Parts: sequence; C-alpha cells; structure tokens
Amino acid sequence: MSIDNILPVESYLVLQRDGGERLKFLGDSTMRVKIDGDDTDNALTFYEYVSEPGVTGPPQHIHHGHDETFYIVEGTYEFTFGSEQVIAEAGAFLYVPRGLPHTFRNVGEALGRIVGTFAPARFAEYFRELAAIIARTGSPPNRNEWAELYGRYDTTFFDSA
Repeated sequence: MSIDNILPVESYLVLQRDGGERLKFLGDSTMRVKIDGDDTDNALTFYEYVSEPGVTGPPQHIHHGHDETFYIVEGTYEFTFGSEQVIAEAGAFLYVPRGLPHTFRNVGEALGRIVGTFAPARFAEYFRELAAIIARTGSPPNRNEWAELYGRYDTTFFDSA
C-alpha cells in the first residue's frame, strides 16, 4: 500500500501536519505512517505515534527481523526493556535493535507524541492488520491471535521468545 502523497517520492516527499496514513488503536492512540516500504525500497518506515496519558503500548515483545527507533517529541513515556524501566521525556532518543524485548506506555500527564522508524520497513503491515482487527472488533486480538499476527512479522511475545 502506498501512502497518499502530495508529490511522487521519486523526486521528494512533503507531508504537512496530519499527513500520512492514519491508523487508530485502543485507548486514544493513533499512528500516522508517513512513509513506508513501498516508497523506500523496503528500507524503512517512518511513523508518528500519539497517545493520551495512561495509554499502554503493546505487550512486551521482541522483533527478530527489524530494528526500531523512538524519538519523544512530546510527553513522558516509560519504556521497559526486559525487567529494566527507563523514563524518556521530550527530546529523548531510543534505539531498539532486533532481539531486545521492549514495550512502552505514556506515563505523563499530557498527550504524548513519538516519531520513529522500523528498518527494514515491513513492520508497518503489522500495524495495518492490528488497526483493522481493532476497528472490526473494538478490542485487541486474544493472545493466541496476537502471537500468530506477531509471528507473520518475525516478532514474538517476550515471555515466549
């Protein structure tokens, strides 16, 4: 799927605020895919994630096929890496190489905003599938369905890695 762009990526890409493909999740959280593998020869996906205070991210998991970055634009997030917690406020940058368990949640008192990447780009498809499940059912998949969905994208729950 290609992002609805203003200009063809062969020249350059300009997206204004709120541009990109919007994916809705639970707990007042959204992701905007700004550019994905269709336009980067599968090199990376760049996204913006926004969440209200108290919103938790996914269960702790491990990516086996891609690396991930997070840059905190607004708010305060708690990241968990295995049993270690790290508080990341606006301006913090985190690099999560494949193989490292992680999750995050908005622990601030205000809206949080993260921009980040998946490299290579393929994991954006996971979020499209997850958003479609949530839109259809109003809830996340059960654990077995979620494990199967993760598995299609070389990801496992931390406790089953």
